[in-house]
Amino acid sequence: MIIDDQTTFSWKQAVTASAASTNYVDAGIARNLGVGHQQLFLIIALVADMTDAGSDSTITATLQTDTTSAFGAATTLYTDSAFAALSKAGTTHIIPLSPGWSYKEFLRVYYTTANGDLLTGKFSAFIVTEADQQHMYSVGYSIS
Repeated sequence: MIIDDQTTFSWKQAVTASAASTNYVDAGIARNLGVGHQQLFLIIALVADMTDAGSDSTITATLQTDTTSAFGAATTLYTDSAFAALSKAGTTHIIPLSPGWSYKEFLRVYYTTANGDLLTGKFSAFIVTEADQQHMYSVGYSIS
């Protein structure tokens, strides 16, 4: 699986409150996404454990699109199932993107928190042409 900077929404982004991804995809730059491929996938991976004082927080990610990078009138294309409180690093959601969705020029991921006091959690989200089920290890690991 090749991860392209032009199709990366978040990379180890700390999410403890509702927020937009740190990056957006500009289809004017990342042209012809998926041309020559049968399927594109949105990967949303937890790369640092979620912790929460009450063990009841959730984070739901939505894929949004708009005609401007300000996302003033964002349209939701897809709402993912929630990441549960105390989810561990490596939890990954793989979402096949539909060619039938009404894509506009700009895309982003929006993270919505609910039900508690989230203390930690980091996410990476990106579009790829092949979802190889790679494991997203927690931040700060070392290989010996």
